[in-house]
Amino acid sequence: MKILSRFKSSPAGTAAVTGVARLERDNLQLSRKLKTGEIAVIDHIDIDRTHAEALVDRGVRAVINVSPSTSGRYPNLGPQILAHAGIILVDHVGPGIWSKLKTGDSIGLEEGNVLLAGKVIATGTELDDAKISGLLKSAQSGLSTQLGSLAANTAEHLRREQAMILEGAGIPRLRTKIRNRPVVVVSKTHDYVSDLDGLRDYIKKYDPILIGAGAGADALLDAGYTPALVVGTLDDVSDRALKLSGEVVITSAPGKLTAVERLERTGADAQTFVATGSAEDLALVVADTNDASVIVLVGGHTSLVEFLDRGPTDMSSTFLARLRVGTKLVDAKVVGEFYNHRISVWPILLLLLLGVLAVGTALAVTPVGGSWFDGIGLQLRNIFDWIQGLFS
Repeated sequence: MKILSRFKSSPAGTAAVTGVARLERDNLQLSRKLKTGEIAVIDHIDIDRTHAEALVDRGVRAVINVSPSTSGRYPNLGPQILAHAGIILVDHVGPGIWSKLKTGDSIGLEEGNVLLAGKVIATGTELDDAKISGLLKSAQSGLSTQLGSLAANTAEHLRREQAMILEGAGIPRLRTKIRNRPVVVVSKTHDYVSDLDGLRDYIKKYDPILIGAGAGADALLDAGYTPALVVGTLDDVSDRALKLSGEVVITSAPGKLTAVERLERTGADAQTFVATGSAEDLALVVADTNDASVIVLVGGHTSLVEFLDRGPTDMSSTFLARLRVGTKLVDAKVVGEFYNHRISVWPILLLLLLGVLAVGTALAVTPVGGSWFDGIGLQLRNIFDWIQGLFS
């Protein structure tokens, strides 16, 4: 990935950073259209970690946000991800930029100013590490409010999806035989590359069912694995994943039509799962309902801040999905830590052998030990003579 380079000083009228603008209000469409080196113009209040990582993966030169990147409601992780990747973030430039700029325009950024043809068309705040740290510290006080929002949203989600969550209604029964087998669910977020790499020994030994949650199917394919199942919306699942995965479950919200023609084009024989929630959450529910023995989650959310960073709708879905799955769910980092640091049996056997040799050496120099070894030597000679007599 090409990382942004900044000049120490700029001549008068020359921007410190230049690039081609890419305007898109829809985050999913933006991540698909972005090209390396472009400047992304977004409208995303409280940039979360998932979308920040998508911007980093696409190799953007800089990000201009129409809305506050951190509103203070909770300490969201997105701005910090961008800063650590060396990507400039110009914050809260206001909605007027939509009418002054279009995709394909060559623009410049300097100290929070957005320049088009050398003229300032919008002004925001360039967020560096120090400013982001200050905003996150101030946002800590918003956690209690977010927890209250979680309770309300969870109650509403449970009311809307209670038949599915409590009784398993509408959850697909798979052709893939999952019953009493371990499952690995891969979500393409939060250190998924290192998580998946840490599971290589586990996958080799136990041969678990591999499930891609949305773009997680591509993560599996990129790592050299073939997903037995992919679960997600058609917006999340690539044509490659549709063609190569063993089984496909397409999720959609109630009343939302599925693009049947795309499924026909790829030849995918898919089931539909009508429910609200992220691909990761619904993949967990599908695996649990089909009686997986244990579910290892790659790229999952492990901390309170990461949990809240999902936004009000997804965090209630995540909470209830994990509540349903219960003790079956294990984070990939835990499994990887166990397998990558387990003690091999060979060093233990070597230590035991050295111990036996040490004891034997000590006994050999004593009168009792000498007599004992003489007796063993005599027995071995008798056995050797007996074997020799069988072939004479």
